Amino acid sequence: MEVSGRFKYLNYLKSDYPQVGDFVNFHQVDSDFGIIESISERHSVIERMDVGFVNEKHILAVNVDIIFICMSLNNDFNIKKLRNFLSLTYDSGCETVVLLTKKDLCENPEPFFIQVREVTDAKIMVISAYEAADLEAVNSEVKNRTAVLIGSSGVGKSTLINSLIGEELLETKTIRLSDAQGRHATVSRELVHLNNGGKIIDTPGIRIVSSYFVDESNFEDILSLSEGCSFKDCTHTVEPGCMVRKSLYDGTLDYGRFEQYRKAMKLNQYTQAREKERQRIIDKRIRKGR
Repeated sequence: MEVSGRFKYLNYLKSDYPQVGDFVNFHQVDSDFGIIESISERHSVIERMDVGFVNEKHILAVNVDIIFICMSLNNDFNIKKLRNFLSLTYDSGCETVVLLTKKDLCENPEPFFIQVREVTDAKIMVISAYEAADLEAVNSEVKNRTAVLIGSSGVGKSTLINSLIGEELLETKTIRLSDAQGRHATVSRELVHLNNGGKIIDTPGIRIVSSYFVDESNFEDILSLSEGCSFKDCTHTVEPGCMVRKSLYDGTLDYGRFEQYRKAMKLNQYTQAREKERQRIIDKRIRKGR
């Protein structure tokens, strides 16, 4: 399939084009070829800042019901990385589950579980792709829904899908023993149907994670603190009477959480300007095409 000329005229960003999980409206040209005229409204979007493009949006998957953030129980485990992955889920409209993978290679998963619980109230599952009970638990989560797996290379996303469907559909690779870092096996996104009516999307490993837009309401803890600041326009940097900085000092607010907030708000400023310009161009093209 390919998109129509009118579609190309009205949509100039990569994120406007069909993505894995999209439902499209098309007309059939022959038995093997069709022309996409439009995309149906998306009920959920998982997106990040594109790597190598200034403030461009990169969509990982759409129309997803559940996001599995995969982190392996080895030296690649990193709470800062988990925070970044969590930022991708804030405005997605999806349920989030943290999958701690490769428990068969970890003598004691409990310390990892505790660290994750300290930064999120999302559901946490400790699994092995080789244990039937764990696979059944994941299957139950996905049943009659659409899920996406996100995480770094080498955390076992493709291995998990292969185990769920009972065949080696997706390529897998071993990790480097020197630093437990994964190597890319999946190079494109693919939607796989499960026997229980569920669908699951595999994605390439993500090394750089920056959310495209995060609504400030996702940082309700920091917003509540800022209501007590002496200045309504407090930037939480140098102003006297700042409750956010006070909470950082006495340890009631985690510094990593605050850094995530500052980074998100800074990116939002650029994103909003980009989106405004994008809409101006689209409106101009629509008026011109009438």
